Formats: sequence, structure tokens, C-alpha cells
Amino acid sequence: MTTTGTLAYVLHARPYRETSLLLELLTAAEGRMGAVLRGVRERGRRPPLFVPLEAAWRGRGELPTLTRWEDLGGVSLAGNRAVCGLYVNELAVKLLPRRIPQPEFLAAYARTLSDLSDPAQALEPVLRRYELALLKLLGEGLEFVAAEALEPQQLYRVDPRSGVRRANPHDTPASPQTIQGEALAALLTDRLDTVAHRRQAKRLLRGLLDYHLDGKPIMSRQLFARGRSDASP
Repeated sequence: MTTTGTLAYVLHARPYRETSLLLELLTAAEGRMGAVLRGVRERGRRPPLFVPLEAAWRGRGELPTLTRWEDLGGVSLAGNRAVCGLYVNELAVKLLPRRIPQPEFLAAYARTLSDLSDPAQALEPVLRRYELALLKLLGEGLEFVAAEALEPQQLYRVDPRSGVRRANPHDTPASPQTIQGEALAALLTDRLDTVAHRRQAKRLLRGLLDYHLDGKPIMSRQLFARGRSDASP
């Protein structure tokens, strides 16, 4: 199989054999996929993270060879914003299915990187927006919830297997799976303007993501813990 050129992002790269890199890519043509970039450690030029690329590859099986890539530019992340980018990539690597094109998610991913590169954008709403897009792809059912039908003061429970329902009397506001109606509506309509709503949304989405991760640790969260950032995932 040969691809002449498609939009791609590098999600992760690690050494492979003596001079090559093993890449995890998010591409328009194939969704998430692996690829080998041969001889790159000799030439000293490697595709960057967080930057849109035009990429081409050839070969069959799970690891085709990346034959060409061109940096399309436009995104630069540093400090906590770069750590956010690592978190965004790590979630994609651990949760996206392979070899299934996801054009809507690819657009959400690209928007996330663009927003992270904008210093005027607060980090927490950007991360929550991305997490929500990923969870919708995984089939949480949140895309079917009508924000205008939620009762502001009602407590709701979001279960990874059965979706959204009114909380039972034994459910508490501190539960990772519960959220107040007005906070859930704010999350679904991208209006996380208050600290209380952001806190509830973060707790809920983390719980749902952890369910799908099934015990896999998110290493980039530890970088935030060391930096004591209030915007940590």
C-alpha cells in the first residue's frame, strides 16, 4: 500500500533498532496507525510533535515505512501548554482504535492544538473540550444529551455503560460519576465559565476516561503534578 500524501500528526516517537524511529501517527487517511521512519537518527531530522504534516508512506502490514513528510507549521507549544499537548497525544495513543479514519475527531484534535498554542485561551476548557470529543467517539452517549432539558439543580449520574440518568438518593455530589445539571449543560455547550463547573466537569471526565483506560496510567499527568499546575488534566 502506498499513500502519496495526507494530513498527519505525530502522537509519539521512540527509537527503533539502530537508526530508525517507531512512530504513532494520527492521519486523515488511516486514523491512528504505526509507521517506521528509517535512518532518521543518522540524518538528525525528525518530524515534530504537535505540528500538522503532509506525510506519505508505503508498505503492507502494521508498520509501513514513512517515505516523506513535510512540516506544515503553524503550531508552537512550550511550558505547561507543551505538557497539555503530551497529555492530548497520550490519550489518543491509548484510547483511539487503529486504522479507522475519524475525520471529526481529527478536526477536534487539530483545533485543540491550535487552541493550546493561543495564550489567550484558558487551558482547562480546551482540555475538557478535547476529552469530551474523545469520549463521544468512544460511545459514552453524551452527544445524545439535550443540554436544554437538564434541570440546573438536579444531580445526574453518568455511567460508562448505561449513559446519563438522574442520580439516586445514595449518589453524592462528590462521586466521580455525578454532576449537577447546570455543570453538565455548561460542559456540553462549551461554556465552562465558573470554577465550580470546571471542577465538576474535570472530575466527571477523568472518571469516564479512567474507565476506558482500564488501569493504564497517564504518565503526562505526573508532569502536571510536579509543576503543581491548577490546569492539570
